[in-house]
Amino acid sequence: MNAPADSKAAARDSGGRRGFIAAIGGLSALWLSGLLYPIYRYLSPPAETNPLGKEGKLEVDKITPAEVARPGQGKNGGYGGRGLIVLRAADGQLRAFDAKCSHAGCNVRFDGTRMACPCHGGIYDLDGKNIAGPPPKPLTELAVHEENGRLFVTGILRPKRS
Repeated sequence: MNAPADSKAAARDSGGRRGFIAAIGGLSALWLSGLLYPIYRYLSPPAETNPLGKEGKLEVDKITPAEVARPGQGKNGGYGGRGLIVLRAADGQLRAFDAKCSHAGCNVRFDGTRMACPCHGGIYDLDGKNIAGPPPKPLTELAVHEENGRLFVTGILRPKRS
C-alpha cells in the first residue's frame, strides 16, 4: 500500500518543481523585457512631427525680407526651433533650405557662393546639392514666401533623398 502513496507524493512533488521552474522562467522573461524595452525605445527613431503646426506655416526667425532682397544674398535663421538658410537665387527667386547637414546633423552656414558644414567640411551648392565632403544627401528644400514684410516657411518642396 505504500507504493501507490509514494507515487502520488512523487507526482505531487514533480508538479511542484515544474510549477516553480515555470514561475522562475516567467519572472525571468518579464525581467528581461523590462530591461530591453528602454534600450529599444532609445534605439528606435523618433516619430516625425510636422514643424509647421496646425496653420501650415511658420514665421522665419532672425531674417527679414530686406536682408535677402538682392540676388546672391542669403542668411541663416530659424523656424519652429529648427535652423534654416534663406537666400535669393540669381533668377530673383526666394529659396530656403533646412540647415541640418545630411551627414551628422550639424548646422550648415550660408557662405556667399555656397553653404558649408563646419563639422566635417561638407559643401553644398546654392541648390542645396551636396558637392564636396561627406554629406550623402542634399539639404531639404523648404517652401518660403514673403507676406506683409515677413518671411514664412509653408512646406517642404524637396525632401532629402534616402
